[in-house]
Amino acid sequence: MDRIEATRFTGLLERGITILQTVIAAFLALLLLLGVVNLGFVIGRSILVRDVTDTTATLSLVRSSIDIVLYLFVIVELYQTVVAYVESQSVVMAVIHAGLIAVVRQIITFKPDDYGPTEAITIAGVYVVLLLGLLIGFWVVHQEIDEAAE
Repeated sequence: MDRIEATRFTGLLERGITILQTVIAAFLALLLLLGVVNLGFVIGRSILVRDVTDTTATLSLVRSSIDIVLYLFVIVELYQTVVAYVESQSVVMAVIHAGLIAVVRQIITFKPDDYGPTEAITIAGVYVVLLLGLLIGFWVVHQEIDEAAE
């Protein structure tokens, strides 16, 4: 294979990768749309079926709605990551944002009662470590951005 054929081949591969990335971005946009529709159904069904004065049912609705909304934010951040990658931009900030949202979502939906005491403490500790690591990364990247802007 000579140099010209290799260049053509890598060019075809690059176009194929770009097409796949575009398909992934479209899939994420579709997931976002379905998630928004799902959120509307969850809230609508809860309003029509449940007694809004029942605090347990209301808290369950709020918890599930927050879970869905945070899930949708993760999808948005993943979409922005794919778009930034396709446009050859830095994806570090989008990945950190997606990670932060995902960890916060896990923390909010974490139910320690579902685990034994040791497991619950271990899982909570892992969440704290992940959150601190992502927050430090967030701070470092923002410091770098601020310094580059000056």
